Amino acid sequence: MVLTLSFILPYLLLLYFLIRSVNKQIYLFGVAFLIYFHFSIFFENVKIFAVPGRFDTNILFAAWLIILWMIFKIINYYQLRNRKGFTPEKGGRSSIDYLIIGLMIITILDLFIVYVEHLRIENVFTEFITIFSLFLGFFIIKEVFRYYSPGIIAEFLFSIVIVNSLASVLYIVHQGLHLGLYLNEEYLSEVFRGEVITRTFWFMPPLWFLSICYLLVIKKGKSILYFILLIINLIALFISYTRSFLIITFIILILYYLLNAYKNKNFYAAAKNILLTIIAGLVLLVVISKIFPTSTNYFLNRFVELKQGLHDVESNSLLYRFSRTGAILNKIEPDKLIIGYGPVTEVQSSLVGSMRVVTWDLVWTGVVFRWGIIGLVLFILLYIISIVKAFNLFIKKDGISSQLALMLLLVIVSQLIESFVSATFMSSDRYAMGLWYLGILSAVIIADKNFSDSTDKDQNDVRNAILEPEDKKANNK
Repeated sequence: MVLTLSFILPYLLLLYFLIRSVNKQIYLFGVAFLIYFHFSIFFENVKIFAVPGRFDTNILFAAWLIILWMIFKIINYYQLRNRKGFTPEKGGRSSIDYLIIGLMIITILDLFIVYVEHLRIENVFTEFITIFSLFLGFFIIKEVFRYYSPGIIAEFLFSIVIVNSLASVLYIVHQGLHLGLYLNEEYLSEVFRGEVITRTFWFMPPLWFLSICYLLVIKKGKSILYFILLIINLIALFISYTRSFLIITFIILILYYLLNAYKNKNFYAAAKNILLTIIAGLVLLVVISKIFPTSTNYFLNRFVELKQGLHDVESNSLLYRFSRTGAILNKIEPDKLIIGYGPVTEVQSSLVGSMRVVTWDLVWTGVVFRWGIIGLVLFILLYIISIVKAFNLFIKKDGISSQLALMLLLVIVSQLIESFVSATFMSSDRYAMGLWYLGILSAVIIADKNFSDSTDKDQNDVRNAILEPEDKKANNK
């Protein structure tokens, strides 16, 4: 049964996105998100997207992202070649783009330095492609999504929320009910109050915060369905036993109410909603404790661990993570602190192995190691400017553009907070789409200029609304 599910499910999801892409080409990019989900939906079983032993997974991911981008370029070419003198608006470069370009320049410069300084350069170019794909993926995502209206982008993202919710159901069954669906090795297994508790991160649904933010912000008369999906994602997040995820979720909820209150000048409603959310959360906690009593006690006990020494490995507190990061930074050579070591591997620097381990718990360790202080400043500015742009779009606009901006703002905040407890955009096997949310934000800003919310309901394929013949436009008038 498990083997059948693990074989059929990824192909069914792939088939769904391919069928939807016939009429709305944006769904073809769902393939990239399926690769991003990877183990959580058994997508490693789709061999064309995962060739064991032949290509590095990150390289394969980047290659497929480029292939998908080329397909979109070909589609655009055939749509436009009969249109004399017509070119869709490029949208120009933004400050976000220039910061990304700055990081790309540092990465290329580091590559040349590594080739000059080291006699042995095994795997350096592979590491360079992996790191560079982080920024290349941003521009590919922006280039693809900018052709579609905010309404179509929101519709597409809902399909990704559905996939994450499905992965959450599998995660609940596997980790919550202990009905083993994933056959790979668990991250942690221990006995707690006579029951075996397992923890796994390889199979964890990767887009919980997107799902939660989307289901909070974007509602289109599907409140019951959205509520069910939200509960599924919240239960799965709880079953992960990840303290920081629970805290981030609470921050997202509070921030959502406060931002809406600020825009609508109604802070009474925000206070009421926050109170109701706290009550609903306590009720949900009671329900979960009845369904998963041992799991609930185990999770609550993890908060008790924080009372241990601040540098105790069992508490794994933020100060403990900072102490490990400090140990790595102290070993970095002074001349490498400016622009980092770049794409070096264990062959060129013995510090790489330790850096990767610590980066799993705090991504800024890897940022300083790879791109130095300049890179750290550029990444900080990248997040600050993205938050400001999303906030401005949310405040100044109404309708789906405003909702998408708020959703992406909450996602960016969640990723910024999570960056202090995980590898986020430097997660293994996912570099090529590590900054997907920033790419979509840049695309939404451009799309908002090209489309009005009122046209969404009339568009079968919004990109064709950009590219439709002039005589058809005249007739529509």
